[in-house]
Amino acid sequence: MKNFIPVFLLCGLSLSAQVGIRTTTPNSTLAVAGSLGADYKQITATAYNITATDHYITYDGAANATFTLPVIGTGTTSYTGRIYKIKNISASSITLQASSGNTLRIDNTPVSSFVIPTGAYAEVVNNSNTTGGTWDLSFTVLPKPSNVEIYGVQLSIPPHGNGSPGVNDWTGHSVTSYDTGTGTDAWWVISKTSTTYAHTAGYSNASRMTIVYEYQGTPFNVNNMYPILTAGNNSSFPDVFTASFVSLANNGTSSKTRLTVSVSRIDFIGANGSNNSNWTGTFLLNLLLARKLY
Repeated sequence: MKNFIPVFLLCGLSLSAQVGIRTTTPNSTLAVAGSLGADYKQITATAYNITATDHYITYDGAANATFTLPVIGTGTTSYTGRIYKIKNISASSITLQASSGNTLRIDNTPVSSFVIPTGAYAEVVNNSNTTGGTWDLSFTVLPKPSNVEIYGVQLSIPPHGNGSPGVNDWTGHSVTSYDTGTGTDAWWVISKTSTTYAHTAGYSNASRMTIVYEYQGTPFNVNNMYPILTAGNNSSFPDVFTASFVSLANNGTSSKTRLTVSVSRIDFIGANGSNNSNWTGTFLLNLLLARKLY
């Protein structure tokens, strides 16, 4: 009994004190004077349920993957403070998703999933301070995986209807000469409506055209989508244009995506002798569609 009591007391002290490995002066609850190893796993499957024994996971599959975090429960399954490290070394993306009833937290807005793009690293830490179960995300390789989808294309600006010679306006895609792209990545010019210049002693207005383009592929998700338009000139003419956004909606044929823009020629305002702002060439419209994912 005399020998047992001191050992018991020593064990009690060690459980409540700082512990050192290869150091006699630990300065933290656990101080390790050496390397630290944890589970490492490389995944190629496109669907993977992250397990309790995982720690550092890399993905090197051939297609987009979905990784699902464990269900956050209570007691031994509350996972408070558990850390997962995920690196995407593939050419595809990883959708990291919380289990049903749980969420991910990038800032103060919970989301159900998060995309880890090529080359990005994500670290998730279980947070027990929120209801419903939440994994907090931090990033070390990239500040933040991209939260924007981007699509770019170059479209045609047809000649003005009042040019000399002009190209008559049309509706219902009755003219196909100014369509761009092929297959499902084609843009049709459904209609164009020309407004000629006006020039008086009191004012001058530039020529303008309203153009409706229709995308022939799968309709875009236009929620939180923002078009960026610039007008280009690849000809020898000195034409300068400005393009203005009118509308973007899935209201075309079979709910296809339609983009309506207004284009004006601004190097001539009104008429200058025999010159005017009704253009006769075909010019370019550069379109960039950016959609915020969350």
